[in-house]
Amino acid sequence: MQKQNVYTIQDDIFLDALKMIAEHFQDIPYAIVGGGAVQIYVSSAAIKAARLKSVKDINGLTFILRKTGDLDLSFHADPSELSNKFNLIIEQSIGTYTFHNFTRRFVVQDGRRRFNVNYQLEPDDLKGISAYYNEIINTTIIIALPYQNDILHLKLARPEYLIVSKLTRAKPKDQVDIALLLNAMETENYPFDAEEVRSILKSINQGEQYDILAELMESG
Repeated sequence: MQKQNVYTIQDDIFLDALKMIAEHFQDIPYAIVGGGAVQIYVSSAAIKAARLKSVKDINGLTFILRKTGDLDLSFHADPSELSNKFNLIIEQSIGTYTFHNFTRRFVVQDGRRRFNVNYQLEPDDLKGISAYYNEIINTTIIIALPYQNDILHLKLARPEYLIVSKLTRAKPKDQVDIALLLNAMETENYPFDAEEVRSILKSINQGEQYDILAELMESG
């Protein structure tokens, strides 16, 4: 069986999952977090810099991004309301995909290919920076991603929070994601607040992790 964790944002199953989110959850407070959010931000910056019409037009993207089989979202929503939304997706999406609605996971499936939309509903679900759960959702940035002659408006956690989350883990793959974010922010002239990152890390007793970010910023 084909592995699940082999997708980038240029794969149709990933993009179609984003389209479902953009179409069905625009009226619910949420934030895309984790590695999926990194892919969206980096791709959006590349599209704008090169004035491209689609994420599919970015050359070499699959060699840069870290592949994944999951998209992670944090919600402010009643569980029953969210379940109804996912059930509506199942009812309205007739065609290529089949779907499975589990507790805290919605699976988009095309044959043996599966893509997981994992979701969180409360602060304790967000490991590492649970104290900032509400703030992450309340301060999202909107990314306008062109796809299939449409624009997907997606709510992403701010890069500062994405980087803090990555630093609490600080595995090699997380450092790769941080480096990609730093490069994308520089391309966009995003006013990145490194001191905010330092402050958040100190508040969760991981202030020493800031040194990793400092080294990555210097090497960039």
